[in-house]
Amino acid sequence: MQTLFTDGIVFTGHELRAADVLVVDDRIVAIGPGLSRGDVERIVDCEQRVLAPSFIDLHAHLRHPGMGEADDPASIAAAGLAGGFGVIVAMANTVPAIDSLPRWEKALASYVGLPVEVVQAAAVTMGREGQELVDFAALAQAGAVVFSDDGSGIQRSDVMRDALEASASWDVVIAQHSEDALLASGGSVNDGPFAQELGLSAIPEVAESVMVARDIELLKVIPGRLHLQHVTSRESLNLFRQAKREGLRISAEVTPHHLLLSDRYVASGDPNFKVNPPLRSVATQMALAQGLLDGTFDVLATDHAPHPPSRKDLPFADAAFGMLGLAEAMAAAWTALGRGFGDEQVRVEFGHEPSGPSWKALGRLLGSLTSGPGQILGRSIGLDAGKPADLVVIDPNRGPREVPSRWYRSPNSPYRQETLMGRVDALWLAGRQMVADGEVIVGV
Repeated sequence: MQTLFTDGIVFTGHELRAADVLVVDDRIVAIGPGLSRGDVERIVDCEQRVLAPSFIDLHAHLRHPGMGEADDPASIAAAGLAGGFGVIVAMANTVPAIDSLPRWEKALASYVGLPVEVVQAAAVTMGREGQELVDFAALAQAGAVVFSDDGSGIQRSDVMRDALEASASWDVVIAQHSEDALLASGGSVNDGPFAQELGLSAIPEVAESVMVARDIELLKVIPGRLHLQHVTSRESLNLFRQAKREGLRISAEVTPHHLLLSDRYVASGDPNFKVNPPLRSVATQMALAQGLLDGTFDVLATDHAPHPPSRKDLPFADAAFGMLGLAEAMAAAWTALGRGFGDEQVRVEFGHEPSGPSWKALGRLLGSLTSGPGQILGRSIGLDAGKPADLVVIDPNRGPREVPSRWYRSPNSPYRQETLMGRVDALWLAGRQMVADGEVIVGV
């Protein structure tokens, strides 16, 4: 089957340019302007839209095993497809934790046959208790690439040192939830006026940045691979920038909800805005957005975390941390960047070569969803001849069909009152169309 994608702006994985893309069966065979329509069996007109590699989510909670009330593999796959994702990395904070080879293999088996690829992370420590390392050798040799105790920061410096040494030995990634438990002290919101108004304990930015500082110091003497999850501190961002300048093997992610939402939202007392790390001040929000716009952040990751009503319909202090976000990730982040924290959404103008601030912002965003996370997973992601035909068509000037996605089993969306801009119109994985006109069209 030959398919020609025409008249769109193509994000190759590194740059935006006007081009056509020819796909034969499950592979890209040519990319360039004015490709011949010749014997092409199907033409997809991308006019006024952008064609990019399918997205990778480096950080999601898929709740298997042990938490099936929150979500199931079918709804996970459908929400991921609706969001343009072809690959989703599942965190290890399940019940029980993914802390051994048999558990890793069993968890991975539960996603076999889904139209999206699930990459199962392994825990760093047994039971995610921060005391004893998992068997890195067995897990890495079986194919585990990402190790994370996400939901908990590794508190002991000696354990983190040993984890980084193991990552260096096996060339795997330690993805760290950077939070000093004593400084976070059971808090549930950002340290600011809204914490005081609501009478809630706070999680200050310094609870994150002190652990980032410690881990970077360890990384200076250990050639491991460190990935900073859901960065929300201005000082963490400064430390990360400097570590990258020094050539350390470090990467970092920002989430859509920390770009779009601030701690003002918690004033309502709605537990759907309870997340860890918490929503921060507008000033920090702006700093995080600048970190994505200037290319400091490598990754936009969802931290998708479904919870059933039994865990969310509680007083704010008692409710579970976490928000939905797979289907709306690109739109929420693009809305944040496009608004510039003002009142109007910036639009990109078609009809000429993509240039100017809005196109640059869109390129940064798409890179953080494709080539950025791909590099961390050791994958070469892009639209080039010979690459798999994993393609997403987006309309940056059109809103999603629905917010939140009906594919979710849990209702804890933070975007119910938001007008989002940016829509995933279509998705192909290995040359097979999964989404058309914003609708998932394959059975899951």
